[in-house]
Amino acid sequence: AKLVFNDTNIDACFPLKMWVCVSNDFELRNVLIKILSSAINPTRENFNNFETEQLQNRLRNTIQGQKFLLVLDDVWNEDGARWDELKEIIDVGVEGCKILVTTRSHLTATMMCTKSSNSYLLERLSEEDSFSLFVKTAFKEGKEKSFPQLLEIGKEIVNK
Repeated sequence: AKLVFNDTNIDACFPLKMWVCVSNDFELRNVLIKILSSAINPTRENFNNFETEQLQNRLRNTIQGQKFLLVLDDVWNEDGARWDELKEIIDVGVEGCKILVTTRSHLTATMMCTKSSNSYLLERLSEEDSFSLFVKTAFKEGKEKSFPQLLEIGKEIVNK
C-alpha cells in the first residue's frame, strides 16, 4: 500500500491522496477527523472541536468532484453498518476514485469489497525471509554474528 501511495505515477492519477491508519478505532467521527487531517489542510485546521455533521460536510466539500485515493490502513472493523456509513459520506468524488484498504481480517476484507473491487490475500513471509527481515532490522549490517545469543532469541521470536 505504501509503495502504491508513494508512486509518482499515482500522483498524476489522483490530485488528492489521503492515508489514514484506522486500527481498532472505526468510530465515524474519529475516522472523519483523520481523513480530513490527511487531506490537503493548508491552514492546519484542528477538526477535533467539530461535530460529526460538520466533519461530514467538510469532507464532502473537500472531496466533491475530485478524483482521490484514500488508503484506510490496518482496518479491524467488522461492522458493515459502520463501513456503509463512511462509504455514503465519501461517495461524492468523481468516477475513478479508489479506496485501498489494508486489513488482517478476512471478514473485514469481504465486508469492504464492492462489486467492482477485488480483495488480494498476501501470503505470509517464509520463516527464512522473516528471520532475514528481523536480522536486518535488529542489527547493523554484518554485526549480527557478534551476538549469537541474540540471534537465538530472534529465531524464537520469528517462530512465534
